[in-house]
Amino acid sequence: MIYILIVLGIVLGEYKIKDYFEKHRKLGERQEILKGRIILRKHYNEGAFLNFLDKKKELLKTISVVLLGLVSLLFILVLPRKGKKLFKLGLSFTLGGAISNVADRLQRGYVVDYFTINHKKLRSIIFNLADIAIFLGAALMFLSSLFSTKVKGSTYKSAE
Repeated sequence: MIYILIVLGIVLGEYKIKDYFEKHRKLGERQEILKGRIILRKHYNEGAFLNFLDKKKELLKTISVVLLGLVSLLFILVLPRKGKKLFKLGLSFTLGGAISNVADRLQRGYVVDYFTINHKKLRSIIFNLADIAIFLGAALMFLSSLFSTKVKGSTYKSAE
């Protein structure tokens, strides 16, 4: 149940944040917070990460929906299994972020991004919390695979 709540929390939280930025911020408007370490700035990402496929919106929508379907199916299959807590946690973060960004892409035709880290190499990358959830989720699933051990040939058992 906690994993479903994580997915819902990310989706609903991101919906509220993106809705706020859509209604109360102008495109490109900047605001520095945390002593200038973070810059809030409304941006429309019409592509995937770093505007990849921004000129092929319909293809990107199709790919996004298919990948979301696969992640959702994996979530449904893994959720009832015992153990695999770290993997389930990562999958929950990934699914919540993916639902949020795919919903944006389908409803608006772009994803609302709204903050950047004010550091030399990162300053030009604008993202949202859904992106962070996807990245964090992927990292947790990767860590989960490191803690799995090989048992009886090709069967894997989590060491959690």
